[in-house]
Amino acid sequence: MTKLIIDADTGSDDAVAILMAYRNLSEKDILGVTVVSGNVPLEQGLLNTIFVNELCDVSVPIYRGASKPLERDYVEVYKTDEANKIALSYENYSTSAQHVHGVDGLGDIGIKPEGNNIEKETAQEFYSMVLDSEEEVEIVTLGPLTNIAELVRNNSDKLSKIKHCYIMGGSSNALGNVTKFAEYNFWVDPEAADIVLNSGIPITVIGWDPSLYDAMIDSDKIKEIDAIGTKYSTFTNDIQVVLREMMKDIFGTDSYDLPDPLAMAVYLDNDIISESVEVNVRVDTRDGMTRGGCILDFLNLEPDAPKVRVVQRCHGDKFYSLLKQSLT
Repeated sequence: MTKLIIDADTGSDDAVAILMAYRNLSEKDILGVTVVSGNVPLEQGLLNTIFVNELCDVSVPIYRGASKPLERDYVEVYKTDEANKIALSYENYSTSAQHVHGVDGLGDIGIKPEGNNIEKETAQEFYSMVLDSEEEVEIVTLGPLTNIAELVRNNSDKLSKIKHCYIMGGSSNALGNVTKFAEYNFWVDPEAADIVLNSGIPITVIGWDPSLYDAMIDSDKIKEIDAIGTKYSTFTNDIQVVLREMMKDIFGTDSYDLPDPLAMAVYLDNDIISESVEVNVRVDTRDGMTRGGCILDFLNLEPDAPKVRVVQRCHGDKFYSLLKQSLT
């Protein structure tokens, strides 16, 4: 089996996605998890990833990646009003998503790892070692693409070893979750997203839109997950507490969405995809209301530009079945 690298900004949905990988793959087939700032600052993301390792009784190596976007400053925000004000100011810096996932990224329910085992090599050193030693690898990204953009810049002569990259980010229908137009991961580091999507690496993008339509956990599903009764199912529901309160305010129901687990599910089983298109995608790097938005060349006006597979819809029942299997 082709070896896997996971890149994450480990907040609550990343944690579930990483758990799904650990529960469905052999530990020896996961080369490592690299961590980037995004949902939470880098150091908190590292701690959260350590906790998932401990929960799943694995020793997958964890590597320290970028603490800020390629060309933008990064600030922590804890309140929704402040986050919205910054996003809609159209200034050129990025924010955490701690108002969504909790200050600690895992719902602020007191979760802390017992250890602090981080590899001494950086994420970029790890990538270089892997591309030197492995014939081919696959990557699943769950956060801003800063780490992967630096990989592309630093290893331009070895990119053919990347068999495929599955990216949670963007939106194919201009549906945003941080601004009216942009999905969070691409908004945080649009420069990195544009570099990666146009690198020529074989890529599948699983954006915010299919996660909203096909990876929503409603109140009935929350009860079903609780009823599984394992440490994995309890963890999955409990760490969504801050997000669940936000969803009550927005939609009036107890629910939460799982964009990162949907991306991991697509990696684990491509049959979960129900609709997709092969197009060139550019990411708007300009400051303003369209920053981080995806521009899809549906008309193929630039036929020589790199194409990526953009997932537009998934089979929600297949996703949910795989999720429950992973939590059993």
